[in-house]
Amino acid sequence: MLAGEKRRVGRGILALVLLLVGLFGIGGVLTVLGSAIDQALGRVNPIAGGTDFTPIYHGANLVSIALMIPWSMAIQRWLYGVRGSSLHSVLSAFRPAVFGRAVLTLVPIWVLYMTGFFLLSPYTEGSWQFSDLIAVFVVTLLLSPLQSAGEEYGYRGLAFRVAASWGRGARTALVLGLAVSSVLFAAIHMSSDPWLNLYYLTLGVTFGLITWRTGGLETSTVIHAANNTLAYLFMIVTHADPLAGSDRSAGAGSIVMLIPCVLLIAVTAVVWARARLTGPALTPGNSPSTR
Repeated sequence: MLAGEKRRVGRGILALVLLLVGLFGIGGVLTVLGSAIDQALGRVNPIAGGTDFTPIYHGANLVSIALMIPWSMAIQRWLYGVRGSSLHSVLSAFRPAVFGRAVLTLVPIWVLYMTGFFLLSPYTEGSWQFSDLIAVFVVTLLLSPLQSAGEEYGYRGLAFRVAASWGRGARTALVLGLAVSSVLFAAIHMSSDPWLNLYYLTLGVTFGLITWRTGGLETSTVIHAANNTLAYLFMIVTHADPLAGSDRSAGAGSIVMLIPCVLLIAVTAVVWARARLTGPALTPGNSPSTR
């Protein structure tokens, strides 16, 4: 979609920098604003150095990442002159049929996986107010899927195709797209734990392959949204400490992280096998909708 006669590496690097500026800039503004609101209500969330995991703090974090959807589209339009709608899929449109199939087949699998994962993973019980539990539950259902979609549009959408446009030939482009988008995705999680970094890299590569093979972001978005939403819901049900659960320092992960890695690889293999006769979905020409 973004490939041309010139590689335009400098423009691509600018696009990736702008993507990160939007993520941390918008996120910084919203979380600081949320912290100010919490303080006015007598709460001190982690942004202000406190330990109150408030609905406002939760919502601000989710919204800041969800805004990567329009931000990624704006960057692509500005730097490459390509409509933001092309990020959805090779058809430059969101495909309800692909999305629906992913929901029906993959969400039940992720429910089973997350149930087992929580049973195997020790957690620290936190102190919750009943009103916070209800509010965080509602915020999670409304915003967590959008937050997950924001990461997919930013990394498997914009970053993937920007880096892929630097390559000459399909294989080189695919490797570049996967490598840059996956490393960038792992880096923004700022983890110093090798098991967690292995998981983030595996997630980045497998989601990238799924996006390439299916020709759109619908399937990876469904998996990402199911994973994140269920994680928050299990946290609420078990009254787990959300701050302990977000620890990404060395020692926070364990060999248990191989479970989601193996599951992601298996799902990717199935997606690949389903398309073995037709190959990856392709963009149908240079239609007006893609420019």
